[in-house]
Amino acid sequence: MLKIIDSSSDNLPSIATCHKLAFRHSLSSALGIPFLIKMLSWYLCNDHAFLFHLEFKGKIIGYCGGIIVDGTQSTGSASGMTQHSFNMAIIAFLKKPWLLFHPEVRNKYKLISRNILYKLKIKKPAKQNSKITLKEIMHVGLVVIGINPAFQGKGYSKMILGEFEQRAKNMGAKEVRLTVLSDNKTAIEAYKKNGWQEDKALSNSISMFKIINA
Repeated sequence: MLKIIDSSSDNLPSIATCHKLAFRHSLSSALGIPFLIKMLSWYLCNDHAFLFHLEFKGKIIGYCGGIIVDGTQSTGSASGMTQHSFNMAIIAFLKKPWLLFHPEVRNKYKLISRNILYKLKIKKPAKQNSKITLKEIMHVGLVVIGINPAFQGKGYSKMILGEFEQRAKNMGAKEVRLTVLSDNKTAIEAYKKNGWQEDKALSNSISMFKIINA
């Protein structure tokens, strides 16, 4: 009954709905399903990113997105996704201008302003190192993981997290990393129970890591 499947464009509307249920108060959810579909399509357009989901009786109940970080991309996942969905975000903000006062807009001011400069070609992303081989991958980053609230507490998050780590191992990565909001104590403790360690505190978040190929 449970299946972990590589996501395709046909799955994006259902994954977007799952995201909106899992992150009800997030800015991305408030911007609407069309924006979420565009945002999630970034994983399918970027050859360094990947997206998979968990199905139960044909229904998508969870998903996970990650990125290979090897120094060859001009932007990270946050800026890459912002650039990819920029026009759709503008349309969403025009329809819902009150979202300009959403707390996440203030918290992500530097990211948003930097990407506006990128979009207007006033500023260019910093150049990264030359391409390296797959065996030399620095790490694989966990960008997002979400579970439909109706299916939380059943071990599905652990299942998806385990799948993410296995995929990272298969890619040759020795380490996986993520960033989580510092006030999300539940998620932080859940990651720790799965062997992740805190690395450093950022402005309003914490970076965590796990060695997977010693």
